[in-house]
Amino acid sequence: MIFIIAPGKYPDNVSSRKIGQAIYSGISRAIPNADIVTMPVTDSRDGMPALVKHTIGGEWFELPFFDAFWQNKLGRYLITKIDGQDTVIMDSEQIVGLELAIGKTRDQLFHATSHGLGEFILDAISSGHKNIVICLGRTAVADGGLGALQVLGAKIYDEDGTIIPEGENPLINAYSVDLDGVKKLLPSRTRITILLNYSNNYEIRYKINYLNEAQENFLEDNLVYVTEKANEKYNLDVHPMPNSEAIKTLAGAFAMIDAHIFRSSFEWIANVTGMDSTIRSADVLVTATDDISAESMHDEMLYHLSKIAGNSKIPTFVLCNNFIDDFEDYEQLFTGIFSTQMSKYYLKEYDEQTLFDNYEAVANQLARTMMSFH
Repeated sequence: MIFIIAPGKYPDNVSSRKIGQAIYSGISRAIPNADIVTMPVTDSRDGMPALVKHTIGGEWFELPFFDAFWQNKLGRYLITKIDGQDTVIMDSEQIVGLELAIGKTRDQLFHATSHGLGEFILDAISSGHKNIVICLGRTAVADGGLGALQVLGAKIYDEDGTIIPEGENPLINAYSVDLDGVKKLLPSRTRITILLNYSNNYEIRYKINYLNEAQENFLEDNLVYVTEKANEKYNLDVHPMPNSEAIKTLAGAFAMIDAHIFRSSFEWIANVTGMDSTIRSADVLVTATDDISAESMHDEMLYHLSKIAGNSKIPTFVLCNNFIDDFEDYEQLFTGIFSTQMSKYYLKEYDEQTLFDNYEAVANQLARTMMSFH
């Protein structure tokens, strides 16, 4: 019997890797001859690029950059091979991620910029790389990606025809966009791929300020107006919808320069690294998460793994600390749910080892249950 273990995300103080090890131990005690595969997981803040490195390898490249609030920092992206070609994979979290908004005022958020993301892309292009993949999650900026385009050679003008300099949010005064410079900068056969990933620690959302309605409406109106003019000039078909967070997702800006946009970052990575084929070869998939709820299903890895298994008729079980009855349409993703009985209330009283021991015990119970029906 082939088991695949694939823990999802946990709070920063809990190691997903150790959760996986505990589940492995529990299954192997119950079924010593079981074939157990642990999917690569990472507790790294480097996100999807770190997951790719764990799966197919690669090398990190470091570079200085300015984050969304113009703070000078040191970041990195991954250089790996996909389909025999050098490919750069970068994560937006370190550059414009939502966590950067903690402690920032609405005025600071209003002026935040995606400039640093453009710096990353420019660095990769200047180093001779033509395949660039960007994992783009929730952001602390609301410039529609125009700050990134400026770095790549776009000229953004205000209503008076004056070029808006690189710096704060250019969308505030934007009237028109000239993309000719970007087209000259990008070498032939350059391929930019955008992987949308909206999963993040939802607890962060309660620690930050958000733009007020007037600020959001103002920026959304500007983005729609600027995009419509770009559509006419360059024969594009980009339509940022109001109230869709288009000012924050930044994907529309990359659509303007012919980037390939995928709705699921993990789905793309699972396909190019062969992880989805590994899942389909299994008899049983065992995932794990802190709690089962609508919020936890924003963990794209957990959702996509369960979906692949479901389509292949593979029994899928999830181990969790908390069970919250509000996940509605997601329950069909799982054949069964096993609780560790370690709610957040109890986690305050027990040490880390107790948590892992409970996961091991529950995994052992799951494996013994499978054997009794096998």
